[in-house]
Amino acid sequence: MTTRKISNDQLHIEIDAFGAELQSIRKDGLEYLWQGNPEFWGRKSPVLFPIVGKLKHGRYVYDDAIFKMSGHGFARDKAFNLIDENDESVVYELRSDKETKIVYPFEFRLRITYRLNGNQLSVNWEVKNLDEIEMFFGIGAHPAFNVPLGTGKFEDYSLGISPEKNRQLIPLNVEQGTIELNKKQVVEGHTFNLSRELFKGDALVFETPEATEVVLSNSVNERSVKVSWEHMPFVGLWSPYPSEAPFVCIEPWCGIADDDNTDGDLTTKFGINMLSPGKKFKAGYTITIN
Repeated sequence: MTTRKISNDQLHIEIDAFGAELQSIRKDGLEYLWQGNPEFWGRKSPVLFPIVGKLKHGRYVYDDAIFKMSGHGFARDKAFNLIDENDESVVYELRSDKETKIVYPFEFRLRITYRLNGNQLSVNWEVKNLDEIEMFFGIGAHPAFNVPLGTGKFEDYSLGISPEKNRQLIPLNVEQGTIELNKKQVVEGHTFNLSRELFKGDALVFETPEATEVVLSNSVNERSVKVSWEHMPFVGLWSPYPSEAPFVCIEPWCGIADDDNTDGDLTTKFGINMLSPGKKFKAGYTITIN
């Protein structure tokens, strides 16, 4: 059995070793996490590593060599090892191997910890550079939450971003899946009422330079989901368009898709993280269920 369950008096969580991916978040018998109906989107909460989003032409350059990699990287399609668990937490680990070295020429260790505390689930990442050279990577979250949560319709729900301020929106090139940094714009307001048209331009990608939280709430009941983080510079908000998919994703990222104008060099990629040999990178986010 590859699925593990953790629970307390408020939440019941399931995680699969394949991709170390969340499978279920239940409170009071209600499922809050999207259950991966492939008619709309077959995943639930994939871990994005070692890139976030798409590469221009599906490739990058490192040390004069060209590497191909599909969008969001390979971690979501790899079996992780369970290295620790108790009633309220689990720790999974993925290490570089012969397969990963074909598309990503670095030795690494990725550990993901899921831990419960009351009505909160914390997700923490630790990337360690096991190589003798500097390592370049991105990492991000992609949890999808059911809409509606029990009652109401899609349009009864909204996403609110805090702190309440104007922020930079980075448009996406819908056909290519890349970003358009030269078209960045300031967006006023912090509450976005859900509609299908809201996602006509694909995901809404915002810069989040400070501690940030996004709350999915509604006008018909008291149920809500809050995703919060401190040190993640971007967030994507997404639901498939034009399909009437009954979910929305809240995706904090330490990394982002390629810019339209990139030269493909991994070491200078916008939003990339650099990690020295033997060093560790840590980041994470918290899901609060009400």
